[in-house]
Amino acid sequence: MKNQTGHSGAGKSRLRSFYTALGISLVMIGAACVFAYQQTSKTLENNLDSITEQIAVQTTTTDAAEAPVIGVQTNVEKETVPATEAATEAPTEPATAAETEAATEQEETPVHQLLPPLSDFSILTPFSNGELVKSETTGTWQTHNGVDLACETGADVFAIDTGTVSEVCNDALWGYTITIDHDNGVVSRYCGLDGSVEVREGDTVQSGQKIGVIGNTPDIESALETHLHLEVRKSGEYVDPTAYFG
Repeated sequence: MKNQTGHSGAGKSRLRSFYTALGISLVMIGAACVFAYQQTSKTLENNLDSITEQIAVQTTTTDAAEAPVIGVQTNVEKETVPATEAATEAPTEPATAAETEAATEQEETPVHQLLPPLSDFSILTPFSNGELVKSETTGTWQTHNGVDLACETGADVFAIDTGTVSEVCNDALWGYTITIDHDNGVVSRYCGLDGSVEVREGDTVQSGQKIGVIGNTPDIESALETHLHLEVRKSGEYVDPTAYFG
């Protein structure tokens, strides 16, 4: 009985020692874990603060580099660009095709100023406007496509309008004749001049410019006194010449 009691006590003593050692180990392991956790948290906190400071410094540096320098470059540019130069460099709207064409036509279109072909005259035979009239020279009935202006032999003859001389000839019936194209659909023809004409084919004449003098009366109207036979055609049709010089 005594031996059994002794063995039982020794077993209990060893079991208490084992649990005591186990408890001490667990306490030490827990303390080590707490210590490691504290150290790791402190290190992470320090690293986080360092990273935050670096980011703040980089952001400040970038903002300062990208920020415009107010009141420096702008003022310099304004001072180096004169107002006149700025106004010169301002874009202008190009003229439209219609405006350009109108300006060109205005420059090229001659000014038409209608003037009488003689300084002193009277109407001898009027324009018949397509009606048949009896010719005093031939005795036949025919249209009188122009107007006969009585005047003195040798009287100066003038162009009734600006134009280009299209023909100068000595017609068998009408004598020396000058034809002027007025570049607007109107053509004038001067008959009964003498041979001393003062223009040639292709010449440009102005309103009131002298083109020749009155000569012999045309053979086809030789029964009449000295006169200028003047014809005017508009778009190919004969019209009253007096309507062009009043």
